[in-house]
Amino acid sequence: MSTPLPKYDFLKNKICPYCQSKIKSGADFTVCSQCGTPHHKECWEENLGCTTYGCKNNPLTDKTVEIDSTDPANSINIGDQTIDSIRESLKINSDEITIECPNCKSEIDESSDFCKYCGYNLREKKLPDTKSEKDTEEKKEFEKEFKKRYKDKVGITRNRFYITLGSFVILISAIAFLTYTGITKLNKYFSSDEYKIKSTIENWKDAWEKEDINKFNSYMTDDYEYYGRDGKRIDFKERVKRIEWTFKNYKKIKIDFSEYKMITDSSTSDVDKKIQFNQTYESDKFNEKGIKTLRMYKSAETKDEWKIYREFFD
Repeated sequence: MSTPLPKYDFLKNKICPYCQSKIKSGADFTVCSQCGTPHHKECWEENLGCTTYGCKNNPLTDKTVEIDSTDPANSINIGDQTIDSIRESLKINSDEITIECPNCKSEIDESSDFCKYCGYNLREKKLPDTKSEKDTEEKKEFEKEFKKRYKDKVGITRNRFYITLGSFVILISAIAFLTYTGITKLNKYFSSDEYKIKSTIENWKDAWEKEDINKFNSYMTDDYEYYGRDGKRIDFKERVKRIEWTFKNYKKIKIDFSEYKMITDSSTSDVDKKIQFNQTYESDKFNEKGIKTLRMYKSAETKDEWKIYREFFD
């Protein structure tokens, strides 16, 4: 009897449990006659049967028949038979009797629950379930809902991205503006007379502490005058002479300037400034504290650098 080709509809999207891949249209397959599980034909042959756990066609399933020894009808006179011959006599040979599949008319084992050629269910007398129109409609509805939700999610994600991007741009712009403003203010401060005057005074103090008389003198003008607590005037040469004497006779000199003030009055101008600060003078032989006032100016003669021309200590 010729074996008709089975329809492929019921195998769509079915997975062969042995190789875990789809059973494609036109591929040779075998349906397990006991559990109805479809396999690739080569997978079935390689496994020597079904891969379903517990199935009678699974080569790992025990196929011996259990007999109720308490039933007299099952009593067998074994005579002088061996254990192996007894086991062989108890095995069921399902290939001896065949029947015709009601669907594809193929010859199959009488003990089959499913046709191995077309998958026909002999117990329920029907073909394997295929996807109904209802299933198709449900799938379409699911896909439609999925696409809608995906579109909504993409829209929300896109909006979040634009909001995040906008916030990031605003943040970067604010940082750039603040950085620009800060740099502008710093540049303005570093180029200001206030900064240059304070730097000159700090360098003058540093030269004094390091006992560098040449550098100390470089921050003063030739017409420099000093007025101490006694109110007496000392000119540039006398002041330098006294400073040199302290360098030679004092082992250490420590000076601290603090609380700078830029004083503006009728005697000051853009090129003539009055600066006041607290001074602490410490050495191994002499210490004093007081308020120091400096008069400084700049001109072409000073190469546009601030110089000290009057010094008052009180």
